[in-house]
Amino acid sequence: MKVLLATDGSAASREADWFLERLPFPEPTQLIIANVALVPALAQMRREFPQSVNEMLDQYHARAESLLVEEAARFEGINGTVETYPLAGHPADELVRFGEESHCDLIVLGARGMTPTQRFLLGSVSLKVAKHAPCSVLVTRPHQSGRLADQPLKIVICHDGSEASRQAVETMARFHWGEQVEITVLSVVTVIMHPGMAIYQKTGALWENEKRQANEALAWAVDHLRETTSHVNSEHRETESIDDEILSVIEELGADLVVLGHRGLSRIDRFFLGSTSENVLRHAPCSVWIVREKPEA
Repeated sequence: MKVLLATDGSAASREADWFLERLPFPEPTQLIIANVALVPALAQMRREFPQSVNEMLDQYHARAESLLVEEAARFEGINGTVETYPLAGHPADELVRFGEESHCDLIVLGARGMTPTQRFLLGSVSLKVAKHAPCSVLVTRPHQSGRLADQPLKIVICHDGSEASRQAVETMARFHWGEQVEITVLSVVTVIMHPGMAIYQKTGALWENEKRQANEALAWAVDHLRETTSHVNSEHRETESIDDEILSVIEELGADLVVLGHRGLSRIDRFFLGSTSENVLRHAPCSVWIVREKPEA
């Protein structure tokens, strides 16, 4: 598995480090650690600026190199290889470009802010990478490291029976979780909550068929995940708002990670992340993993 980890030395990126260290990868991992400098234009024109500016640029790049060396040392015990790359440009653009050119399977980056307002105003880098990346994206949030140092990760996997959500389940099933995790597979079915309409909706054959398919999808997901851990259960919810119910379950369970599958492989499909994925990404108090199947090479 090829993983691109974005780092800038901030508390948010250190949380991304911590989360990545906890993932029990199923095979040797090719970890690429990247730092993106925001001053490429100045660097290219350095002869036209005073020496003080050039010295400032030298210091900036020296700090970036030092940070990459420090990050590489942190992961030197990983089962796999570690490479570092100093990049230059807009962080989101460069991470998406580099992820695509390097054929990465996963991009990992930290999101700043834990209040509801800060979560809604998700950093432009995190949101842009989640929207445009050609691969899966894990956006970590800084709430769990102290509480979870010696506790299992609590993961919610959203599953609606679609190919995208099956891909999400299969991705999680590849990890060697063992006793390190508590997984809840969540199925949410939309119900019209207007008085009388819910009763009418639930008496039809279409409703029975939808509920049967949801239960079958849950059973498949639980069986599939039990090949990697015995700590798996399922939740079936009926609600008017799928997004709100997912966020409610995350809060109820104290989840550390929510996993969603994303439909669409084209650049246009990637831009339209999907209302549920984007709302969860903006509002969830925990880390969010958007599973996106890579396009064929």
